[in-house]
Amino acid sequence: MNTTFKILIASTLLVSLASAASAKDWIETVKLTKDGIDAVPIEVSANAGGYTSIKSSSHRFLMKLHARATSGERIVAMKIGAFKGVRYFESDGGHWSRSFANRDVGAGKKRTVSLNANPVVPTAKIAWQGPSPKQVCEANLANRRAKGMRRSEVLSKSWTVSAHAYFELDAVAARKNKAKNNKWSIKNTTNQRDGMTYKVPVKCNAGLKKNS
Repeated sequence: MNTTFKILIASTLLVSLASAASAKDWIETVKLTKDGIDAVPIEVSANAGGYTSIKSSSHRFLMKLHARATSGERIVAMKIGAFKGVRYFESDGGHWSRSFANRDVGAGKKRTVSLNANPVVPTAKIAWQGPSPKQVCEANLANRRAKGMRRSEVLSKSWTVSAHAYFELDAVAARKNKAKNNKWSIKNTTNQRDGMTYKVPVKCNAGLKKNS
């Protein structure tokens, strides 16, 4: 009796593990990359005392979203977010995100989906990987002063530096028939994520006028 019971438990466990592994394999690749040259900087304001705040209210990011499902599945949704732990079916807790589904991703008919996305994100919602634009301007000021420049000399010029923003992409896949009939949900899909660090140009504006 015990032997039979153990066999049943082992069989159930193997089926569960096989199902989990199968679901995990529904997506072959997920990739989030920068798409093009980001030439417009985020500007930082300054006065005679130093850098005061981020002047730019928003920034346009140039990104490419890519996901590929396995042969029996289709990509049914994507979501990019400016935070860690992005998930299509979960709320964002006040963070910035943008979702793509239905016709945006081929109405459940495509195994491979590649999208160009150029979202405009409020600077207050950007997740900085390391120092913020204001902080990198302050670091540049400190470095210049350490090399012998006066504070007033540094603040009389504009400087170009860079900061790094963080984004994640979550892709969702469903079985081909569920995707085609738009019958997919959190219960019959699987997801996979990719994250990226995005280099953003920063302009540290002058806080003092040059002496003529």
